[in-house]
Amino acid sequence: LQKVARFDPARGIDSLDTERVPQDAADQRAGRAGRLAPGRVWRLWDARDRLRPHREPDLQRIDLAGVALDILAWGGQPLTFEWFEAPRADRLQTALDLLRRLGALSDGRLTQLGQQMQRLPLHPRLARMVVAAGGHPDIVRACALLTERVYLPPRHEATASDLLSALDGWTATSPHIRQAAREIARLCQSLPAAGATAPLDERAFRRAVLAGYPDRVARRREAGSPRVKLSSGAGASLSRDSGVLDAEFLVALDVRGSAQADSTIPIASAIESDWLQPTAMTRRTSLDESSRVVRSTEVEWYDEIVLRERPAPLDEDAAAALLVDAWQRRGFDDADARLVRRLRFAGQPVDDATLSGLMRAAASGQRSLDPLRLLPALDPQLVRRLDRDAPEQLTVPSGRSVRLEYGADGGVSAAVKLQELFGLAETPRVGPHQQPVTLELLAPNGRPVQVTRDLRSFWDRTYPEVRRELRGRYPKHPWPEDPWTATPTARTKRASQRPAG
Repeated sequence: LQKVARFDPARGIDSLDTERVPQDAADQRAGRAGRLAPGRVWRLWDARDRLRPHREPDLQRIDLAGVALDILAWGGQPLTFEWFEAPRADRLQTALDLLRRLGALSDGRLTQLGQQMQRLPLHPRLARMVVAAGGHPDIVRACALLTERVYLPPRHEATASDLLSALDGWTATSPHIRQAAREIARLCQSLPAAGATAPLDERAFRRAVLAGYPDRVARRREAGSPRVKLSSGAGASLSRDSGVLDAEFLVALDVRGSAQADSTIPIASAIESDWLQPTAMTRRTSLDESSRVVRSTEVEWYDEIVLRERPAPLDEDAAAALLVDAWQRRGFDDADARLVRRLRFAGQPVDDATLSGLMRAAASGQRSLDPLRLLPALDPQLVRRLDRDAPEQLTVPSGRSVRLEYGADGGVSAAVKLQELFGLAETPRVGPHQQPVTLELLAPNGRPVQVTRDLRSFWDRTYPEVRRELRGRYPKHPWPEDPWTATPTARTKRASQRPAG
């Protein structure tokens, strides 16, 4: 077996993993037996076992953030460096992005902070934590735990930081880890708080953790829920091993992936939202489905997490576009559908482009979907022409006005009680081409008894038959033998004879 440094994406740092030795590494170790004096080599595997012939190059398995930090400290550039065996460019870019997030790199050069981090033989994340806490022993011990890949015991009580709580049992930690902490502390002597003995303030500890893991921020999806959204946009769930129970925002120090479900976070540390500086700000204009009102909000983002939202001035163009889109999905109501048919009847070109233009004009300056109608978007001159060529109503001889219905086939009709048309010989005509109105003649109960476009023919030929059929059924209503001279009315005979007023 051998210990191999390998990048651990769960914790974002390199760890020493124990693995089966490859053949070239075994040969190298065997050579050590005779390097200074005669020696003996023992093979600790069955001779029939076949080992991997070669080990992976370090650059293909370790995190490159520390390597990139060293190259920058020499005055080089990792992306143009003349590597003997170059790593993949995307892994280098990821390392440089992390150094920028840690504050070690700006405009292609190391910052003063980056220079301090480079002097510490730690992964840049841990070096950033140590610098943020001024080399305080509590952070040094926490970094030793993280470096040695110590899995913290499950927490059965609430805590603001699983990592900080783990330090309560520091005296029971293995001698190897305590020695690692002493070595880190020795290398931190130049930092301002090095050698401090007072416990580090909890908030300062948690802020130092955030400084080292700015890309591992998560936000709880709902209060009390273990489910969170990581700043990468991925979903995860806090493990039952974590004691960070109530914090809305937290840092995921350990993320264990799963192909079947969300990743789990066994080690976390709570943070405050006002510690996070927005990485982006956007304006969001949306239509509230329940109120059907357009709202505009200014959104502050931390990577893929929404930090804060607040009302913002409405972008009228965006609002109009949303309203028109929702209007098109909803479709026209009866009033707008009738208006479209009236326009077509009056000879106006009404194609999809025309309708879209009218809808945009109607939605301009509006916030709500409910009051939107096509009529206010029409030119006043067109409205007057429409009232002339495709009127909404028709006045019948009784003096009452009835609604004209314009069909999709280009026809026009009206439903009216038969008695209201007494004395009218010619079928009414409307429109630029004086199209006859199809009359749906109704009985007193409102049911149709005849449909005609030739009223004169109806009185002469059909009315006597209709009269015979209906006067026995509706004796209170007038059924004169001569409809030409009868007074048109929508009332019964007694009501018609009652003096007005």
